[in-house]
Amino acid sequence: MRAEEIICLAILPEDVAAGIQYASQSLRYTFDRMNYGEDMGRRFNKIACGKACEATLTRYLRQHAIPHLSREGATPHTQPDRFDLRILNEVVDLKTFHVPDGAARPDRLLACLALVPCRHSHDQWHRRRDYQRYLFGFYTSRLHDRLPRSKGKNKLQPFSVGEVELSETPAVLFLTAAPAIAACEQAFRKISAKTRCVQYPRGTRIDNMGCEIARLEAFQTFLENLENYQRR
Repeated sequence: MRAEEIICLAILPEDVAAGIQYASQSLRYTFDRMNYGEDMGRRFNKIACGKACEATLTRYLRQHAIPHLSREGATPHTQPDRFDLRILNEVVDLKTFHVPDGAARPDRLLACLALVPCRHSHDQWHRRRDYQRYLFGFYTSRLHDRLPRSKGKNKLQPFSVGEVELSETPAVLFLTAAPAIAACEQAFRKISAKTRCVQYPRGTRIDNMGCEIARLEAFQTFLENLENYQRR
């Protein structure tokens, strides 16, 4: 894909609010895929930002009359999360990553890695056939929060959304590549834990499968193909 094909979207306050709402309800039931351990704040941050990006994407599709079906928040909080999104009846899995502000430029985003967790035989890469396509997004700024904690232990007490204090929220979502699963199987290689890249300058936390964003089909191209299909 090319830099000019990147779609830049504002993450609105209501998108952030939706992410916080979901994270506050689901945090205790989530699988610690990134090995954050008892750092519940980082887990909360990742869940909330991911959900905010999902809300931003869905709003974009709706505003541009792009045919889609989504079931936002349909997954019970006690079960593994799944954001069910279909575009032109293709099931799409959205993968989002934080990117440092200094790297939020088209040329740098193309150098980011498209990553899918691959730690064991039941991880996301091994369940890739549940989808027809991945969509890789990158967002700037983090969700800086202060969560209520129990005394003497690094564990969260039950808390309400109103108790989450925010000093900074995610601001921009960049939608980049949207490759078909078959294309990923050809282009991806193993990306070992601790691999340094644009979005993880200190190294990735876990093993993944992936490749550079520039090598994959743009989401914009996928949408244009969809429009051409509709005109037939």
